Amino acid sequence: MSRVESNTTTIGLDHYLRVLARQWRVVVAMTFIGVAASGAFLLITTDRITATTQVNLSVITTEPFSPQRAASGLLDKATEAAIASSYVVAQRTAAALDDGTIPSELHDAIEVSISEDGTIARVRATAPTRAVAVERADAVASAYLGYRSDEAEERRDTIVANLTERVDALNTDLAEVNESLASTDSVPREAQAASDREQILAELTQILAERTSLRSLITTGGSVLTDAAQNPVDVAPSRKIAVATGIGCGIVLGIVFAFIRDPRGRRLRSASEIAHATGARVLARMQDPLAHPPLSRADAASLAVVRERVIANLPTANRILVIDDADDGSGTAAELVAAIAETGRRARLADPETRDLEYRDDGSVIVIACPTSDGTAALLAAIRQSDVALLVAREGTTTNVTAREVIGEVRQAGVGFLGTIVYPRIRRAHRSGASGQRAVRERRSELRVLANVF
Repeated sequence: MSRVESNTTTIGLDHYLRVLARQWRVVVAMTFIGVAASGAFLLITTDRITATTQVNLSVITTEPFSPQRAASGLLDKATEAAIASSYVVAQRTAAALDDGTIPSELHDAIEVSISEDGTIARVRATAPTRAVAVERADAVASAYLGYRSDEAEERRDTIVANLTERVDALNTDLAEVNESLASTDSVPREAQAASDREQILAELTQILAERTSLRSLITTGGSVLTDAAQNPVDVAPSRKIAVATGIGCGIVLGIVFAFIRDPRGRRLRSASEIAHATGARVLARMQDPLAHPPLSRADAASLAVVRERVIANLPTANRILVIDDADDGSGTAAELVAAIAETGRRARLADPETRDLEYRDDGSVIVIACPTSDGTAALLAAIRQSDVALLVAREGTTTNVTAREVIGEVRQAGVGFLGTIVYPRIRRAHRSGASGQRAVRERRSELRVLANVF
């Protein structure tokens, strides 16, 4: 007997596609679980709705049209953001709302961002409902602009008060100088008094101009460009993102579990999967799921193809092992004996229960039937006394484990493996118990009588 070398199989994309095709139920189930988990998450999670009010900040300056410096350069982004999100503004907003809103809660729900040029502020307020979020965003923006205006007015009034005090002091000095100038007869004293008077008048003129400018200063904090009702609101968590995440995670987990589950004795569902698992070609795919005579015309033709392929590979000893994982009897082996006998060659079936008595060398082609249900010891004994072997498999019944074990034992013994005969899935209930076992024994006896006719 010649030893058959096993081929090294390269795992490619087709392998992964086959695994996913076999385990598609796992992927679908995990996807549904992911969707259900995302739905449960959305049900137990409180919505956080964020509304945005966009405002334009006014630059408060006594020279608004001065070309010396851009208005944006007079605003500090960090300072404005800190003011808008400050607790003071939150207090003002809570007072304006007058609905029992707690300033600390409102302070935590405020977020402010300033544009790069520092002139546009986006005030965001978060609340459980859209109406509350919109109301809060507008109220915070209004309170922020009002605070800027009040602060500017307070600074202006303080400076104006200081300038007024200085004006009063200068007027007093001016009155004293005028009195000194009117009462002196000395030329040097008169000249000094005149000089002091000119200095006081110059300073007084400048201060009066500054005070007039400050009193005309516009202290508006800014204006609302787009109120919250006109801007889109953000809902967190996003339902679309949550569902998409659930679907994505479900698919990924399904693929992972599919590859974990697939090698653990999973059933081979098609002829191509069986061919890939055995590493050998499919000799024939039968149409009738029941492996017993009489065969249909299509199955008889398929078995004739198997016969020719078997005869082409027969060594001198002519011992063929049919490892049957599709049926507990010897239907396929008996049909193969009959097909070989049709060519004029002597052929007979070796009963698995008495194979040692049947294996006498009389020139016949001996077909040894060995169901996988007989166990590993019976399979090894049958392999030991065979020259070539083929596997009878059934879609949806034969597993990866069975295919690997059978092919491994055959090749380890140096027996040539010809290929696989594949039967379709049986869609009727299987027989079990004592009645089933009795039917199997009766069927084996009938097939043995039929095969030995040849």
